[in-house]
Amino acid sequence: MKTFGRWTIACLAALAFFAPLKFGAPVVTQALMFVPGDALEWILEPWPNQIAFVFILVSLLWLVLDAERLTARVDFLFLLPLLFLLTQAAPTLGSINRQVSLDTLVYFACCVLLFYTAAWYVRDGANAAAIFGGLGLATMLVCVAALRQYFGGLEETRQFAAAYVDTTQAPKDFLLRLTSNRPFAWFGGYPNALAGFLVIAFAPTLAWISVRGRGWDPRVRRPTLALAGCLMGFCLILTGSRGGYVAFAVTIVTALLVVIPSGARRTLTIGAALCLLGVILFIAHRSGMVSTGTTSMSARTDYWRGAVSIARDHPWLGTGPGTFGSIYPKYKTAQTEEAQLVHNNYLQMWSDSGLAAFVVFGLMWVVAIKDSFKLIGQRRDDAAAIAICASLTGWVVHGFVDFDLYVPGVAFPAFILLGILQGLKELPAVTPVAERSRGHRLIGTLCVAVAGVVIWMEGTSVLATYRHDQAYAMLHTNPQGALDAARQAARLAPFNALYQSTAGDLAVRLRYFDDAAEHYRAAIDDDPYRASYHWRLARAEVAARGPDTAALQQLRLAVSLNPTSERYSQELAEAEESVRQSSGGLLQSSPAKE
Repeated sequence: MKTFGRWTIACLAALAFFAPLKFGAPVVTQALMFVPGDALEWILEPWPNQIAFVFILVSLLWLVLDAERLTARVDFLFLLPLLFLLTQAAPTLGSINRQVSLDTLVYFACCVLLFYTAAWYVRDGANAAAIFGGLGLATMLVCVAALRQYFGGLEETRQFAAAYVDTTQAPKDFLLRLTSNRPFAWFGGYPNALAGFLVIAFAPTLAWISVRGRGWDPRVRRPTLALAGCLMGFCLILTGSRGGYVAFAVTIVTALLVVIPSGARRTLTIGAALCLLGVILFIAHRSGMVSTGTTSMSARTDYWRGAVSIARDHPWLGTGPGTFGSIYPKYKTAQTEEAQLVHNNYLQMWSDSGLAAFVVFGLMWVVAIKDSFKLIGQRRDDAAAIAICASLTGWVVHGFVDFDLYVPGVAFPAFILLGILQGLKELPAVTPVAERSRGHRLIGTLCVAVAGVVIWMEGTSVLATYRHDQAYAMLHTNPQGALDAARQAARLAPFNALYQSTAGDLAVRLRYFDDAAEHYRAAIDDDPYRASYHWRLARAEVAARGPDTAALQQLRLAVSLNPTSERYSQELAEAEESVRQSSGGLLQSSPAKE
C-alpha cells in the first residue's frame, strides 16, 4: 500500500503540474491542436489532450478499481461523481456529434477517476501539500508566461497563428482573442480559462508556500506570500475576465470567513479587502489594462439564451456531451460568433446532457461546498482545508460565467481538489480495507483490456491529428500530398467531422468536386447540425453540376441551421435568382464549367 500510495501521490502531483502547462485546450476543440514536431516543441508547446487521457486511464485505473476500496469511504459526495459520469453515458449514445461526445465522455471519465484516486490516497496534510506543490510550481510558470505575453509575447503568438492556423477552421472567438492584448498562457487562446485557473490555484499555492515556509524567518515568509499573491492577482487582472474578478473576490472572502473569527474584525477585514480589490480594478481600468465593454456580456447572454432553448427542445438527454457548438447556430439570435461552449458550465450540462446530468452536476458542487465548510470545522486552522474550501467556492462561482469544466488544465486540478476534500474528511464509519491480493486476476485483466482500448483509441486520435497537421503544412508546397494526408486523417478518425471537412476543402482546391462532396457528406453524417458543412457541400455541388436541386437544398439547410449568417442567406438568394432566370428550368440548367 505504501508503494501504491507514493506512486499515486506522485502521479497526482505531476498532473497538477502538467495540466495547466500542457493541457489547456478545451476538449471540444482538441482536434485543432498541433502535435509537437521536435524536442524543443515538446518542451515549450502544449500537448494533445489525448496524452493526458491515456496517462490517467492507464496509470490510475487499477489503483481504484477495487470493490472494497470503492465502498470503504462512501457518503453522498463520494457517490455523486460516479452518478455524474453515468448521466453522460446515455446522452453520448444519441449524440448529434459522436466524435465530440465520445471525446468529452472519455475526458469526464478522467476527471472522475482523478477524484476517486485523490479521495482514497490523499488522506493527510503531507500528501495534500505535495499536490499543492505541483500546482503551485505550475502556477508560477503560468504567471511568468502570462506576463511575457502581455509585455510583447502575444505578437509572436499572432505571427505563429498567421503562419500555421487555418482561419477557415479555427473558432472565430479564438481568432478574435488573438487580436487582443489579454494573456492566456497555455490555455489555447482563452484568457478566461487562464482566469479560471488562477481562481482555482490561488489558495492552494499560498497554502503550499505557507506550509513550506513554516521554518523560514517571518521577514522572508510574509513577503514571499505577498509577492506570490500579488503576482497571481496581477495576472488575473491582465486577463480582463470580469467573471474571474468576481470569482476571485469570492475566493478571498471565503478564505477570510473561515480564517477570521466572527465579529467586527471579520467584517472590517472583508470590507477592506473588497475595497482594495475595487480600487485596484479601477486603477487598472483607467490605465487601459482592463476593458469594461459590454460586447462579451451581450455574446454570453445570447449563448445562455441559446442553451436554454436547446434544453427546452431536448430536455431529457440533451444533444450529447460537448455538442453545444454543433447546434447553437440554429438558436442564436445575434451576429455573434459560432461559439463552441456556453460560457456557463451548468447551462451547458443541461443543454448537452439533459436534466438528470444538470441536477447531478449541480448537486455535486453544492454538496462539495457544504462539505468543504464542514471540513474547516474538523480541521481547524488547517491550511489545506482552508485552501480547498476557498478554491472550490471560487470554481463554482466562475462556472456560472465560463467553461472551466471543459478545459483539462482547469478541471483536472479542480477534481483533484474535490478528491482531496473527500479524502481529508472525517467520516462516521470507514470500512477497513485489506491490501490487495496479487492474485486478483479479474481486476488485472479488466485494467489491461481498458488500457488497450484507451491506448488504441487515443493513439489513433493523436495520429489523425498529426496527419491533419501535415496536411496544412503541405498545403502550399504539395497540394496532392496535403490531400492524401487529410484523407488519411479522415480514415483514422472516421467520425471526426472536422477532418472530413478538411479533406473536402483540399479536394475542392484541386477541383476534385465529387470527391469533396463525399467528404462533406461524411462530415454531415457525423455533425448534421453544422451549417458550414451543408454550405460547403452546396458549393461543391454547384462547382460540379451547377445550382441543381441538391445544391439548393443544402443551401436552404445551411440558412435554416444558421439563420443569422448573412453569407448563407445571400448565396441562397443568388442561387434561387439564378434558377428563376434560367430559361431551361432548374433541372435543365447547364452545368458549371470547371
